[in-house]
Amino acid sequence: MAEAEIILRAGSAAWRSKAAAAAPAIVFVLTFSLCLVIRLSTLGELALWFDEVITADVARASWSGLVADRLANGHFPTYFALLKGLGLAGGSEFALRLPSALLDSLAGALVALLALRLSGRVGAIAAALLYAFYPALIQYGQEARPYALMLAFVALAITGQIGLLTGRPKPGRQAILATIGTLGAALSIPAGIVPVALQHLALPACGFRNFAPALKRLWWRHILITWTGIVVAAAFLLPAVQAQAEKPVGLMKWQSRYGYGQRAIEAFGETYGFVVPRDLDRFLDAGWNGWLATGFLALMLAGFLANRAKPAHRMLAVTAFGTPLVFLVLGIFSASAGRYLIGMLPAAVLLASAGIAALVARPGVARLPALAVLVALLAGIALQALDMLVSARKYDWRPVAAFLRESGVRDAEILTDAPHAEKALRYYLPDADRMTYAAIDPVREPMAILWDEAAGRPLAFLLTAAYRTVPSALAEGAIVCSWRFGDQKLTMIARDAGLAPAALKRCEAES
Repeated sequence: MAEAEIILRAGSAAWRSKAAAAAPAIVFVLTFSLCLVIRLSTLGELALWFDEVITADVARASWSGLVADRLANGHFPTYFALLKGLGLAGGSEFALRLPSALLDSLAGALVALLALRLSGRVGAIAAALLYAFYPALIQYGQEARPYALMLAFVALAITGQIGLLTGRPKPGRQAILATIGTLGAALSIPAGIVPVALQHLALPACGFRNFAPALKRLWWRHILITWTGIVVAAAFLLPAVQAQAEKPVGLMKWQSRYGYGQRAIEAFGETYGFVVPRDLDRFLDAGWNGWLATGFLALMLAGFLANRAKPAHRMLAVTAFGTPLVFLVLGIFSASAGRYLIGMLPAAVLLASAGIAALVARPGVARLPALAVLVALLAGIALQALDMLVSARKYDWRPVAAFLRESGVRDAEILTDAPHAEKALRYYLPDADRMTYAAIDPVREPMAILWDEAAGRPLAFLLTAAYRTVPSALAEGAIVCSWRFGDQKLTMIARDAGLAPAALKRCEAES
């Protein structure tokens, strides 16, 4: 019996050892798969919005044209070159967005793997669920834009940096991972420089002064290479930034129509606020967003407080709490948007998962109520994730393009008060239709410009905000027909009915 018991114990110990060795791979694969399944579920259903159309157009350009266009507009060409290199130029909505879904899922897998190292199995499960269902991460994991690439590099940077801070084997390799991550994050989009800077600024709080000399040298080498690369790359953007600053709407000056407070609230709402753009509220009412935000921030704070003596969690806290503060300051002088802040979310998820692990491990009668609250919070986040998946988020120009195409509108000029309409409609309408566009910015220019332009034409097509009405003087003596497409309205004013497309000649009688 004693011999059999010894064999059983040895077998059990060996099984546990194998399970522990396999745990990182299991966590990585399962988290990646969960994130990817969620992001692929509606990946090709949404129309490309203005910025994504820019991505599609740039990817179709020549290599020299791609680089020149991105640098001229104050962007690094890294992500766009990746799409072109993958042969996705001219691809469908699904194809153009697929790299983002893969990259964001990779970031989620790295975050869960880090959580396993920092907070154990409970932390890893929590990180996997939080990252997979976090609404903002789903949104940018489904966009043909550089944000998911930045998130993957940020997660890689954190992996290497925490490896150095926690004394993982082969510190030289950890420093290489950290450097690849910081350079990649910064060169994905300029906003990626902020979380990178905060990671480095957090080092004094992590006890850098007391690091071993060899470890200090690794850190200094990592920092020097990172910032040399950033400075050299940024030098290529400076002429474009100066040129954009002189344009009336350059550097997102259109945001000046909103107050600083409103812009700050919107930026927070898109990230820590769990707000879904154009939320259908099918699964979770918008009134619950504040509770989700409060719960998540509380978990972040709990994760930090429970681990405040650990250098890794101090770095995560500086990144997660410091990024929005930096952009609050930057927003005083320039544009700000929620998508610029998402580089903080990997650190935020790691802190929140550490908070969950700490609460679950807490003994006593308070444990059960805490678990109930955690389950409710995770359920709420999952429901909001479903709302993100089914909501339009941006205006869909495809119905407008389809109507113009099916109605036989060709060789016409569209007069519009939507400056973004031209790029979207050009993408969804064939070049053979030879459509042209004349747009005004209604914030800076009066609608009278459009009305006067339409008044002098025997046939005019106007694409305006749905709430606008055609002046009675403009409609007098003409056939006026309108078709509403959500927020937009297409109006045809025909003074010569013979010029109207055949499919629209009887529109007045039909309406």
